[in-house]
Amino acid sequence: MTTSRRAFLAGAGSLLLPVPAALAAEFAGANEPAFVTARRNAGGGFDMAILGPHGEVLYSHRMAARGHSAAVRAQPRTAVVFARRPGKFAIAVDVESLTVDAVFAPPPDRLFEGHGFFSADGRLLFATENDFDAERGVLGIYDATGGYARVGEFPTYGIGPHEALLLRDGRTIAVANGGIITHPDYPRQKLNLPDMAPNFTLIDIASGDLIAEAALPHDYYQLSLRHMAEAAPGVIWFGGQYEGPKTDRLSLVGTFDANRGLTLNEADLDAMARLDRYVGSVAVTPDGETVITTSPPGGVFLEWNAATRQMRRMHVVPDVAGTASAPTGYAVTSGTGVFRLSDGTGTQSDAAFDNHLVPIPPRAA
Repeated sequence: MTTSRRAFLAGAGSLLLPVPAALAAEFAGANEPAFVTARRNAGGGFDMAILGPHGEVLYSHRMAARGHSAAVRAQPRTAVVFARRPGKFAIAVDVESLTVDAVFAPPPDRLFEGHGFFSADGRLLFATENDFDAERGVLGIYDATGGYARVGEFPTYGIGPHEALLLRDGRTIAVANGGIITHPDYPRQKLNLPDMAPNFTLIDIASGDLIAEAALPHDYYQLSLRHMAEAAPGVIWFGGQYEGPKTDRLSLVGTFDANRGLTLNEADLDAMARLDRYVGSVAVTPDGETVITTSPPGGVFLEWNAATRQMRRMHVVPDVAGTASAPTGYAVTSGTGVFRLSDGTGTQSDAAFDNHLVPIPPRAA
């Protein structure tokens, strides 16, 4: 179901913020990478923001409620920000003109789960959604060339899907099914913690057929699979959020590949304890050699050697939030307004960044 931009903005109380013409022109003419993120602004409201290569705010759009992550299309450059799960809105912004293309919603019996991606040709947008009455996950499919009309859906072959990725082959979808049942009649309540069933699935993007499915060992049945990044072709790093006893000490980070299935890293459990049972975001550096995992409640992020799967070092950043690939290696943000690149440069603002930071590639030549 689509909602007209005017009707949605009126109903949800969103506010379009004017973009200075000089700024828009400067950005449109620049061939530099950028980032998109959700944030809480200094006035306490919620924005989606496009940031320049050093974290400077190039554009923001006021939202009626908190946002979460984003899907980015390379050509034409587009950023779609989803409402925080469980959510009912998504906002598509034309990155070249810095204007809103569309505001749309899932059907009444679906809720956005905060993540999505574009097909390789950019024509379709896939969004993780909760079919709450059937207690199953789906990928809602939206036509990006037709006002984001919803044109179908695939099952995710699991419960509570969170992040989904299109792998580098352009044909395979990876889904982290968190395994937690929720329902809008019981807001923010987790209804099946004693019987959680997280799993990881690979899906054919052309047919929606299940290609592969993997689950963690039984001792980890309460590790909700949440966030992912592809470090090498077919090698996907994931970070989980643990719903079991607070006294349990276990690894929260691992990998999936066709040869090994789901494998948890043999990590220093003292370092794992610093994550406070929660991995908020996962990213890979452009050279594929380093993986970053953040923990907002733990106030730390970890660097991992992608080849050996050993932790390299821990960085303390209070309320660290999103992480993304960047030309320098990686970028991280925080709920205290930090935007920091791996070369040590960055900015400090009075906005609180949300859990995710998504890179926008430079405009094609």
